[in-house]
Amino acid sequence: MLQTLSILFVLLFALDCTAWRKPEDTRPNFVIFFPDETRAESIGSYGHPFVETPNLDRFAAEGTRFDQAHVLHTQCAPSRCAITTGRYMHVLGHRTQTHLVQNYEPNMFRYLKEANYTVIWYGKNDMLSADSFNSSVTDWQGLIGVTNGGNAFKFGEAGYYSFLSKPSSVFGNSTKNGDYHAVNATLEFIESDPPEPFIVFLPGMGSHPPYGAPMDYYSKYSAQQVHEKSPLRLPNLPNKPKYHTGIIKYRNLTSFNQTFFDQINAIYLGRVSYVDWVFGRLVNGIDASPFANNTAIFMSSDHGDFAGDFNLVEKWPGGVDDILTRVPMIVRIPGGAKGHVVKEPINSFDMMATILAMANVEAKHVHFARSFVDQLHGAGGNSSRTVYSEGGFLYHNEIEPNDPKQQQLSDPKNLYYARAQEELHEGSPRVVMARNVNYKLAYRPEGVSELYDLKKDQRELNNVYMNKDYAEVVRQMESDLLRWMVETGDVTPLIEDNRGLPKPPHRLQPSL
Repeated sequence: MLQTLSILFVLLFALDCTAWRKPEDTRPNFVIFFPDETRAESIGSYGHPFVETPNLDRFAAEGTRFDQAHVLHTQCAPSRCAITTGRYMHVLGHRTQTHLVQNYEPNMFRYLKEANYTVIWYGKNDMLSADSFNSSVTDWQGLIGVTNGGNAFKFGEAGYYSFLSKPSSVFGNSTKNGDYHAVNATLEFIESDPPEPFIVFLPGMGSHPPYGAPMDYYSKYSAQQVHEKSPLRLPNLPNKPKYHTGIIKYRNLTSFNQTFFDQINAIYLGRVSYVDWVFGRLVNGIDASPFANNTAIFMSSDHGDFAGDFNLVEKWPGGVDDILTRVPMIVRIPGGAKGHVVKEPINSFDMMATILAMANVEAKHVHFARSFVDQLHGAGGNSSRTVYSEGGFLYHNEIEPNDPKQQQLSDPKNLYYARAQEELHEGSPRVVMARNVNYKLAYRPEGVSELYDLKKDQRELNNVYMNKDYAEVVRQMESDLLRWMVETGDVTPLIEDNRGLPKPPHRLQPSL
């Protein structure tokens, strides 16, 4: 009933604002499927040897798959703020989970709403401040979640902070799963003769920990399958940043053997398969609707997850490992290329520039996103491009557990308590990543910097930053980083102010 009333509200709003599509308006509709914490390499079309993602794989065959799409930050909010503004987080300080896009800042959804798009949002936020929603979104609902069975460990036991969960007591098609419910709401919206053009944003829970899943997906894969067919990256590698050992230590995971982490990965893969099933329901519904031929569908994520690799769990604010920065970016547009793969790197905020270009909307602010519309029609990527990501913190108000509602510092039973303690006592030095087709540099002014030769070491196992044979590569990439920081360190507003004095509201009478 609530869902139906919400759709009626949208329709009435559209009528009141004359938002129905005019005959000459040929702009596409958009649907953005955006599951949280879904890494690229855990999807079949990205090369995983046994995970079952038939809907995503079919979708990739019908559109364009970007093989090297990298996020701007490896936590939810900073990554999402960058995606909608087209700006790096160092420009306006969107570096934390609690510093979101303000109403005075331009963003993609606001541009589209002002250009007569109906903007629908079903899912989590982690992007817009409260004041920004009314100016940027037509209607929204917090339909989000994937059920799990609760912590697999009791408080005080080793593993309590591992995020490992028991299986859920309900199945994937239960409306208790908010992500599934959000897709149903989208299909109901589409079936209701909605105002066009529209954009629907579905930022779901996706693959986000805890590592649990609905009953029919929890045991879909086994630790043995992971061990034999897709071995995880092992821990205790030399020359790795401090968090590679700190996460294991603070979460009390040192006593577990490799099978434990293989099991975490197996359950994570089950969640990815559930994401695939929900996505398949969405695409099938759109394809069966009258909007199949004029709706562009984007599938991506805000960041990845360790999921047991290196014996690590969740993510880390100062981590820029590929399993955290590399996300799926699969796009199908009306009349676009089919089965096209772009191997050259892009940044995830390029989605903003692409959608605005397709909607014939001009951004009225300085941004750094690049449209990939040409690639969606079959063009190749830019082999000389370097993409960037950032992370870590320097000031006390950048620390993750500052959100008082989550009580991450005050409640030891909070699953993020151990992480909060690690950030508070060990820190997470700021990091900037530069990545091209051949090398990846993670530069930390404090802490361990990293360089990986991607031609020889795609899994990032051998840090050669201090290897004298790569000294020239380090010098050149750090020089490029300096130039990038200077060129993008701030933005000048496009609106110019009159330097003269404004007319005063009234004249003060001179005293006699």
